[in-house]
Amino acid sequence: MEINSKQGYYDKKLCNFTPRLLSEITVDDGVETTKRLRLGGKLAGGRLLPEIEINGSELGSFNWLLDKWGVECVLEVGKNVKDNVRHAIQLTAPAANKKCIYTVTGWKKIDNHWHYLLPNDSRFDVDLSSKLKHYSTEQNFSEQDIANVFMMHEIPPVKKEILYPLIAFTFLTPLNEFLKRAGCEPKFVLFLVGHTGTRKSTLAALFLSYFGQFTASDLPLSFRDTANSILHNAFTLKDVLTCIDDFHPSGRDEEKKLTATAQSVMRAYGDRTGRGRLRADSTLMENRPPQGNAIITAEFAPDVGESGTARYFSLELKDGDVDLINLSAYQSEAERGGFRRCMYAYIEYLKAFHLSTQADEKEFISDLKSRFTAARDEFIKKYPNCHGRIPEAVACLRIGFDFYLDFMEENFMLNPISSDKLRQEFLEYLYAQAADQCSSIINDKPTHIFIKKLYSLLESGQVYVMKRGELYEPTGGAFIGWEDEDYYLLNCDSALKAVKRLCDEEGTRFTITLRGLMRALAEEDLIDTFGNQNTFPIRIGDKSKRVMWLRKSKSDKICY
Repeated sequence: MEINSKQGYYDKKLCNFTPRLLSEITVDDGVETTKRLRLGGKLAGGRLLPEIEINGSELGSFNWLLDKWGVECVLEVGKNVKDNVRHAIQLTAPAANKKCIYTVTGWKKIDNHWHYLLPNDSRFDVDLSSKLKHYSTEQNFSEQDIANVFMMHEIPPVKKEILYPLIAFTFLTPLNEFLKRAGCEPKFVLFLVGHTGTRKSTLAALFLSYFGQFTASDLPLSFRDTANSILHNAFTLKDVLTCIDDFHPSGRDEEKKLTATAQSVMRAYGDRTGRGRLRADSTLMENRPPQGNAIITAEFAPDVGESGTARYFSLELKDGDVDLINLSAYQSEAERGGFRRCMYAYIEYLKAFHLSTQADEKEFISDLKSRFTAARDEFIKKYPNCHGRIPEAVACLRIGFDFYLDFMEENFMLNPISSDKLRQEFLEYLYAQAADQCSSIINDKPTHIFIKKLYSLLESGQVYVMKRGELYEPTGGAFIGWEDEDYYLLNCDSALKAVKRLCDEEGTRFTITLRGLMRALAEEDLIDTFGNQNTFPIRIGDKSKRVMWLRKSKSDKICY
């Protein structure tokens, strides 16, 4: 190589191989971009070296040389040898191919236009990890593709109470980017519950086939994956549907592990927040929250408490709910790519009608916000005492179904009258399921669990209380307090320990602290409060004993 020095130019051997830059690859993961370099070369004897790929930041260190090209490639001894070889490689850059690879799916603004990224895109390179290899698009469609999908209303593969929410959730998913901008991003997962043989995984795979080619045996995520792995992929899968399959613990220890994973997943989707992480130099990394929507399949709902239950919308599959003949026909259609082509048509519809100009985009986001607010408030008016997350989930599903109907109307599958009829039918099913969900959340309240378990212990004789007039305190672990006509006067510690012990024996968790339980009971007016105190003393013989005053009238309503 020719070196420039104070004495002029001279030749110096720097290495026994000739490296060159073949490609400069920009990798965009949705948060940051990094560089990958593809190198080629040949040894001094003329033998070609294999093409290799390295991180751009590694180029000057040459730590890659031995691992990638082996011991035959030798750098000469010298102070600036690495810098000179690195300089020589970079001088070959003008002849190198330049390209960008996206490692994330969904909507992205490129050259001031919105594009929906999926593998198999003819315009952009989208490269997902091997675990996500079944995601892909097809960039053409016919009226028949849309008609075949629309036939689900006439020839359903599963009962309509299950079918309609699945359709709504599927067509909601490509709206996530713009719902987020409107401040009403979906914050729940869809829970498909049913015992073995009800075809829940097969049904989930069918609806994932709008975004790729899936079967029940190759769903992208599983509860056998770690929570960190699931959440990493949940960020990558932006504006597409995914499935976390098979919550089916085989024993108590595994149930604890899988329940912890379920809790992490539902909290991440429910809050749309990622874990805070630091780079090697201690600077804060960008958050990577889930960006798409997820179906979870399970044989039973995990014990994730009131807040966890509020973060999912449950659909229960029973024997006979799935029509196997119809399901098989739609599976064949999905395998032929009909579902992917229909979703491509839907994406093109969104571009044409809502994303053509900045003004259209602004109006689109405003319209989504208005739809969300109206649908949420309508449900709250009908069910004023429900958990705050349920009306939001209902509103999002309504938006998904409305856009599906709008899309079908635009493609002449529906007229406005038949569209309104389907919308009303969907709402009847949706409201009924949402009301059931509200009941499930109430049943998962720590206060309700405590009272139900307490009554169970009292009725079975595992614990007992004495009449209030019997003013002494017997020894023994089964005694937990006194009662009169209106109250249970409970020793707080003894009552809570008895309930926790029963939960442990049943294989469930009841982890609330005594202070947390007392505060929750007071907030629901289930106990008498005395100023800022949740307990009040009574005289027991010559002693004073502070007890919880649990109202019988309100507690009885929870249990009976």
